Amino acid sequence: MQTLGQRIYKLRTSKKLSRDALGDKVGASKTAIKNWEDGENVPKLEYIQKMADFFSCSVEYLTDGRIDGDNFKNASMDEVRMVPVLNHVQAGAFCEYFEDAVADRTEPVVGNDYNKNIYWLIIEGLSMAPEFNPKDLILVDPDTQPNPGDYVVAIKDGEHEVTFKKWRPRGFDDNGVEYFELVPLNPDYPIIDSRHAPFGICGVMIEHRKKYR
Repeated sequence: MQTLGQRIYKLRTSKKLSRDALGDKVGASKTAIKNWEDGENVPKLEYIQKMADFFSCSVEYLTDGRIDGDNFKNASMDEVRMVPVLNHVQAGAFCEYFEDAVADRTEPVVGNDYNKNIYWLIIEGLSMAPEFNPKDLILVDPDTQPNPGDYVVAIKDGEHEVTFKKWRPRGFDDNGVEYFELVPLNPDYPIIDSRHAPFGICGVMIEHRKKYR
């Protein structure tokens, strides 16, 4: 998922600016710019506003990636793509049948490097809190295979809705069959073990959009 620092880096390099040059535009040192891009410090709101004004984007885009409405004026139309927003039941149907997702709501993504079948999923429940909270959005790529530690959307065999957890391969059981775990970040929720509750992977999270209100 893309961080505030990564968005600053992407915007700066898209304009072919050095850190010194961007610093001159917003009244910050190149060291401050480097620390923001590396995620070592978070810029104060006054600097975020100055960068938003300079890049013709919104404060919301810089802080959480939100680009709806006129919030990203310098993106060309072929860079903005509207992607369906699904709840857990809709995503479960999509995972089982891999048909075009049907949704009443869409949210944009910027860039041409996303796969065709991506979708946003609305987080439900508290099993992944405090990192992921109810009504947060995650962008899911169903065409990507998970690596250890990735956050995945999975569906239990025989069920019709998905779950969102951290994916962890565990090796092989006594019969030589590889097994995996779905791990919640909230310790109050149980780990799902594929030996006892078989599941399939529906996709890998590639971006997180946090809801602040």
